[in-house]
Amino acid sequence: MAKLKHTILIVDDDNDTRLLLRDILEEAGFRVLQATDGLDALKKLNGQPVDMVVTDRAMPHMDGMALLSKLRDRSPALPVLMVSGYGEESFWSQAIGRGAKDYLLKPFKSEEVVTQIRKYLPKK
Repeated sequence: MAKLKHTILIVDDDNDTRLLLRDILEEAGFRVLQATDGLDALKKLNGQPVDMVVTDRAMPHMDGMALLSKLRDRSPALPVLMVSGYGEESFWSQAIGRGAKDYLLKPFKSEEVVTQIRKYLPKK
C-alpha cells in the first residue's frame, strides 16, 4: 500500500519564492498547493484539506498574521509556519503567541524548510 503524502499549502505573493518552496517540497515527497495571498489561501482551503500551511508575512489583501488568525478560528490544530525576510523578534513572538508553530527567515536552505515542516506535521 502506498504511503499517503502530506499536503502543504504555500501562501506567498512572490512567485519566485512560491515556486522555490514548491520545488523543495515536491522533491521531498510532499503534495503542494499554492496561493498568492491570504484570501486565495482561504478559498483553496474550502475545497481541499491540507496538513500544514507555510505562509509569508507580508502580502496584499490579507497578510500572514491575518491569515494565521483566520486559520486558528477555522482549524485550531492546523500547523502554520511563518516565513519572512524580516527578522523582527517582536513579530516572531507575536506570531508564535497567536499559534504559529515556528518561522523561517529568508533566505532559507532547502533542508531547513523540509526539517521545519516535518517537525510539525501530523503523523499519517
